[in-house]
Amino acid sequence: MTSISVRQSGGANIISIPKTIVQMLGLSVGSKLNLTVEDNKIVLTPVMEETMSLESLLIGSPKECFTITDEDREWIDARPIGREV
Repeated sequence: MTSISVRQSGGANIISIPKTIVQMLGLSVGSKLNLTVEDNKIVLTPVMEETMSLESLLIGSPKECFTITDEDREWIDARPIGREV
């Protein structure tokens, strides 16, 4: 068990999560946590962010968005101008 202290920063009360626990849970700065109180205990649970696939992101797009236009074809077939490759 690790003991930590509640501190004040500005108008907020804060705690620091030890680096070993952050690494063990795969957290990083900006990770989201749910905070609940259960049986008079503070419980922090990582919010599992849903990984979106390209298919799920595009599923609602109109079919005509996937048609290659003449302008698209011109861009695809164009030779590199600078040092892109």
